[in-house]
Amino acid sequence: MMNLYVSNGNSKLKSNDKVRFLIWNLPAQTTCPYSTALCRKNCYAVKAERQYPQVLPRRQANLGLSKREDFVHEMVALIHSKEQHSKGREILFRIHESGDFYSKEYAMKWVTIAKLCPNVKFLAYTKSLPYFEGVRLPRNFIIRASIWSDTTPEMLDLSAKYPTYTALPAGTYDAIRNFKCECRDCGTCKACYSNSVKSIICDIH
Repeated sequence: MMNLYVSNGNSKLKSNDKVRFLIWNLPAQTTCPYSTALCRKNCYAVKAERQYPQVLPRRQANLGLSKREDFVHEMVALIHSKEQHSKGREILFRIHESGDFYSKEYAMKWVTIAKLCPNVKFLAYTKSLPYFEGVRLPRNFIIRASIWSDTTPEMLDLSAKYPTYTALPAGTYDAIRNFKCECRDCGTCKACYSNSVKSIICDIH
Protein backbone atom coordinates (compact mmCIF):
# COMPACT_ATOMS: atom_id res chain seq x y z
CA MET A 1 0.00 0.00 0.00
CA MET A 2 1.44 3.35 -1.06
CA ASN A 3 1.73 6.15 1.48
CA LEU A 4 0.37 8.81 -0.88
CA TYR A 5 0.31 12.25 0.70
CA VAL A 6 -2.93 13.93 -0.36
CA SER A 7 -3.80 16.99 1.72
CA ASN A 8 -7.28 18.19 2.63
CA GLY A 9 -7.30 21.77 1.41
CA ASN A 10 -5.55 24.99 2.39
CA SER A 11 -6.43 28.58 3.28
CA LYS A 12 -8.34 29.02 -0.01
CA LEU A 13 -9.40 25.48 -0.81
CA LYS A 14 -11.77 25.22 2.13
CA SER A 15 -14.00 22.21 2.51
CA ASN A 16 -17.55 22.83 3.68
CA ASP A 17 -20.82 20.92 4.03
CA LYS A 18 -21.17 20.66 0.22
CA VAL A 19 -17.58 20.44 -1.05
CA ARG A 20 -14.48 18.52 -0.04
CA PHE A 21 -11.06 19.45 -1.41
CA LEU A 22 -8.14 17.12 -2.00
CA ILE A 23 -4.68 18.29 -3.13
CA TRP A 24 -1.77 16.39 -4.66
CA ASN A 25 1.64 18.09 -4.80
CA LEU A 26 5.08 17.50 -6.28
CA PRO A 27 8.35 19.40 -5.71
CA ALA A 28 8.22 22.94 -7.06
CA GLN A 29 10.05 23.92 -10.26
CA THR A 30 12.04 20.67 -10.70
CA THR A 31 8.86 19.01 -12.02
CA CYS A 32 7.90 21.96 -14.25
CA PRO A 33 9.52 21.36 -17.67
CA TYR A 34 7.71 24.26 -19.36
CA SER A 35 8.09 26.86 -16.62
CA THR A 36 9.00 30.42 -17.58
CA ALA A 37 11.49 32.75 -15.92
CA LEU A 38 8.68 34.88 -14.53
CA CYS A 39 6.74 32.03 -12.96
CA ARG A 40 9.94 30.65 -11.41
CA LYS A 41 10.69 34.08 -9.94
CA ASN A 42 7.21 34.33 -8.41
CA CYS A 43 6.76 30.68 -7.39
CA TYR A 44 4.90 30.64 -4.08
CA ALA A 45 5.35 26.85 -3.83
CA VAL A 46 9.11 27.30 -3.42
CA LYS A 47 8.46 29.70 -0.57
CA ALA A 48 6.42 27.04 1.23
CA GLU A 49 9.21 24.49 0.80
CA ARG A 50 11.67 26.87 2.39
CA GLN A 51 9.38 27.97 5.19
CA TYR A 52 8.09 24.57 6.31
CA PRO A 53 10.74 21.79 6.60
CA GLN A 54 8.22 18.94 6.25
CA VAL A 55 6.81 20.11 2.91
CA LEU A 56 9.61 19.26 0.47
CA PRO A 57 10.21 15.68 1.76
CA ARG A 58 6.51 14.91 1.33
CA ARG A 59 6.49 16.27 -2.20
CA GLN A 60 9.66 14.36 -3.06
CA ALA A 61 8.07 11.17 -1.75
CA ASN A 62 4.99 11.81 -3.91
CA LEU A 63 7.22 12.26 -6.95
CA GLY A 64 8.83 8.88 -6.39
CA LEU A 65 5.46 7.19 -5.93
CA SER A 66 4.07 8.82 -9.07
CA LYS A 67 6.66 6.95 -11.14
CA ARG A 68 5.60 3.52 -9.93
CA GLU A 69 3.56 1.20 -12.14
CA ASP A 70 0.85 0.84 -9.48
CA PHE A 71 0.40 4.61 -8.97
CA VAL A 72 -2.91 4.78 -10.84
CA HIS A 73 -4.36 1.80 -8.98
CA GLU A 74 -3.31 3.14 -5.58
CA MET A 75 -4.49 6.69 -6.26
CA VAL A 76 -7.89 5.49 -7.48
CA ALA A 77 -8.26 3.32 -4.36
CA LEU A 78 -7.41 6.30 -2.16
CA ILE A 79 -9.89 8.57 -3.92
CA HIS A 80 -12.67 5.98 -3.71
CA SER A 81 -11.99 5.70 0.01
CA LYS A 82 -12.25 9.48 0.35
CA GLU A 83 -15.55 9.40 -1.56
CA GLN A 84 -17.01 6.87 0.86
CA HIS A 85 -16.21 9.14 3.82
CA SER A 86 -17.30 12.44 2.26
CA LYS A 87 -20.93 12.24 3.39
CA GLY A 88 -22.29 13.07 -0.07
CA ARG A 89 -20.12 16.14 -0.58
CA GLU A 90 -18.73 16.95 -4.04
CA ILE A 91 -15.01 16.19 -4.23
CA LEU A 92 -12.82 18.75 -6.00
CA PHE A 93 -9.31 17.43 -6.59
CA ARG A 94 -6.55 19.96 -7.22
CA ILE A 95 -3.65 18.37 -9.06
CA HIS A 96 -0.43 20.30 -8.36
CA GLU A 97 -0.81 23.19 -6.04
CA SER A 98 2.94 22.69 -6.40
CA GLY A 99 4.67 21.14 -9.39
CA ASP A 100 3.36 20.20 -12.83
CA PHE A 101 3.02 17.28 -15.24
CA TYR A 102 6.67 16.37 -15.70
CA SER A 103 6.22 13.82 -18.51
CA LYS A 104 3.68 12.53 -21.02
CA GLU A 105 3.44 9.21 -19.20
CA TYR A 106 2.72 10.89 -15.89
CA ALA A 107 0.11 13.19 -17.46
CA MET A 108 -1.71 10.22 -18.97
CA LYS A 109 -1.79 8.54 -15.56
CA TRP A 110 -3.94 11.40 -14.31
CA VAL A 111 -6.22 11.20 -17.34
CA THR A 112 -6.77 7.53 -16.50
CA ILE A 113 -7.38 8.33 -12.83
CA ALA A 114 -10.03 10.89 -13.80
CA LYS A 115 -11.76 8.36 -16.05
CA LEU A 116 -11.86 5.84 -13.20
CA CYS A 117 -13.22 8.43 -10.74
CA PRO A 118 -16.07 10.00 -12.74
CA ASN A 119 -17.78 11.54 -9.72
CA VAL A 120 -14.71 13.59 -8.77
CA LYS A 121 -13.83 16.85 -10.51
CA PHE A 122 -10.10 17.26 -11.21
CA LEU A 123 -8.40 20.61 -11.88
CA ALA A 124 -4.84 21.39 -12.94
CA TYR A 125 -3.26 24.71 -13.84
CA THR A 126 -0.49 23.66 -16.19
CA LYS A 127 2.13 24.78 -18.65
CA SER A 128 2.73 21.19 -19.81
CA LEU A 129 0.22 21.52 -22.63
CA PRO A 130 2.23 19.56 -25.24
CA TYR A 131 1.61 16.36 -23.26
CA PHE A 132 -2.13 16.70 -23.87
CA GLU A 133 -2.00 17.30 -27.60
CA GLY A 134 -4.48 15.04 -29.36
CA VAL A 135 -5.77 13.61 -26.07
CA ARG A 136 -9.51 13.52 -25.46
CA LEU A 137 -9.94 14.56 -21.86
CA PRO A 138 -12.79 13.26 -19.70
CA ARG A 139 -15.38 15.88 -18.77
CA ASN A 140 -14.35 15.79 -15.10
CA PHE A 141 -10.71 16.62 -15.92
CA ILE A 142 -10.25 20.38 -16.32
CA ILE A 143 -7.02 21.78 -17.69
CA ARG A 144 -6.40 25.50 -17.26
CA ALA A 145 -3.49 26.72 -19.33
CA SER A 146 -1.24 28.74 -17.02
CA ILE A 147 -0.24 31.89 -18.88
CA TRP A 148 2.34 34.50 -17.90
CA SER A 149 3.51 37.60 -19.69
CA ASP A 150 6.64 35.74 -20.85
CA THR A 151 4.77 32.71 -22.22
CA THR A 152 6.09 31.88 -25.69
CA PRO A 153 3.95 32.42 -28.82
CA GLU A 154 4.01 28.67 -29.48
CA MET A 155 2.60 27.94 -26.03
CA LEU A 156 0.00 30.68 -26.43
CA ASP A 157 -1.21 28.94 -29.58
CA LEU A 158 -1.64 25.70 -27.61
CA SER A 159 -3.37 27.49 -24.75
CA ALA A 160 -6.13 28.68 -27.10
CA LYS A 161 -7.59 25.17 -26.89
CA TYR A 162 -8.12 25.34 -23.13
CA PRO A 163 -9.58 27.59 -20.46
CA THR A 164 -6.80 29.82 -19.12
CA TYR A 165 -5.51 31.17 -15.83
CA THR A 166 -3.22 34.19 -15.85
CA ALA A 167 -1.31 35.88 -13.02
CA LEU A 168 -0.29 39.47 -13.73
CA PRO A 169 0.79 42.53 -11.74
CA ALA A 170 -2.22 44.35 -10.32
CA GLY A 171 -3.75 46.85 -12.74
CA THR A 172 -1.97 45.56 -15.86
CA TYR A 173 -4.90 43.66 -17.32
CA ASP A 174 -8.37 44.24 -18.70
CA ALA A 175 -10.66 43.08 -15.89
CA ILE A 176 -13.72 43.69 -18.06
CA ARG A 177 -12.86 41.00 -20.59
CA ASN A 178 -11.68 38.45 -18.03
CA PHE A 179 -13.06 36.95 -14.86
CA LYS A 180 -11.05 38.53 -12.04
CA CYS A 181 -10.43 36.03 -9.27
CA GLU A 182 -10.57 37.78 -5.92
CA CYS A 183 -12.18 35.01 -3.89
CA ARG A 184 -10.81 33.77 -0.59
CA ASP A 185 -12.88 30.61 -0.59
CA CYS A 186 -12.72 28.34 -3.64
CA GLY A 187 -15.32 26.04 -2.11
CA THR A 188 -17.89 28.79 -2.54
CA CYS A 189 -16.63 30.31 -5.82
CA LYS A 190 -15.60 27.22 -7.84
CA ALA A 191 -15.12 29.32 -11.01
CA CYS A 192 -11.81 27.63 -11.84
CA TYR A 193 -13.56 24.25 -11.79
CA SER A 194 -15.94 25.27 -14.55
CA ASN A 195 -15.10 24.90 -18.24
CA SER A 196 -17.66 27.60 -18.98
CA VAL A 197 -15.40 30.25 -17.39
CA LYS A 198 -12.85 30.55 -20.17
CA SER A 199 -10.41 33.21 -18.93
CA ILE A 200 -9.49 33.85 -15.29
CA ILE A 201 -6.95 36.40 -14.08
CA CYS A 202 -5.50 37.12 -10.66
CA ASP A 203 -2.86 39.37 -9.13
CA ILE A 204 0.61 37.87 -8.84
CA HIS A 205 0.98 36.69 -5.27
